[in-house]
Amino acid sequence: MRFAIRKKAELEQRRSERMRTALEGRMFFPAEEATIGCKVVDLSDAGAGVTAEEMPPLQAFVLLYVEGFGRLEAVVARIDGEVLGLRFLLNDRKRKALVEKLARFVETGAVDPTALRRHRRVAGGSAASFVMQNGERFPCEVIDISLTGASLRTHARPLIGETIRIGRMPARVVRYHDRGIAVEFEAMP
Repeated sequence: MRFAIRKKAELEQRRSERMRTALEGRMFFPAEEATIGCKVVDLSDAGAGVTAEEMPPLQAFVLLYVEGFGRLEAVVARIDGEVLGLRFLLNDRKRKALVEKLARFVETGAVDPTALRRHRRVAGGSAASFVMQNGERFPCEVIDISLTGASLRTHARPLIGETIRIGRMPARVVRYHDRGIAVEFEAMP
C-alpha cells in the first residue's frame, strides 16, 4: 500500500505527462567517453525513461540521442528496476522545440528525421585547424558544417564542454564520434 502511495506521489511531482514510446536511442557519457544503445520507453519535455544493457550511476551526466528528437542533455535522476529515469537539462528554446516535436509525434505517430538539425549541414572536406584554450593548435578536416555547428575529423580530444576556436569562431565541444569531434558554435557566423 505504501508503495502505491509513493508511486502516485512521484507521478504528481512530474511537471509534464510522459508519453509511452518505443524509440531507439543512444546515450553518450562524456566522463567515460562511452556510448551505449538504449530504448526510450517514455518521453516528455522534462525527461525520459530508458532501458539499456549498462546502468550508469545516479546523477551521471548523459547526452541522449533520440532519432527525430535530436540531442538532449540529461542527468540520471532515478533507477527503477530496468528503467533509467533521465531529467533533461534544457534551456527554454530547446524545451519549446521538444514540445513541438512531441506534439507532432502525437498527431502523426511519426518522428521527423529532418528535425534532428535546426539548420541544413553542408559537406566540408576542407583542411582547417582549431586552437584549444591552452593555445595548442591541432589540424582537422571539416566533415560538415551548418550555421550552428560542425563535425571535425581530428585525432585530438578536447574536453566535452571546452571552448575551442576555429579561425575566429568560438565553438563548444559537444560530443566525440568515431572520426573526431562535433562542435556547436557559441556565436552565429
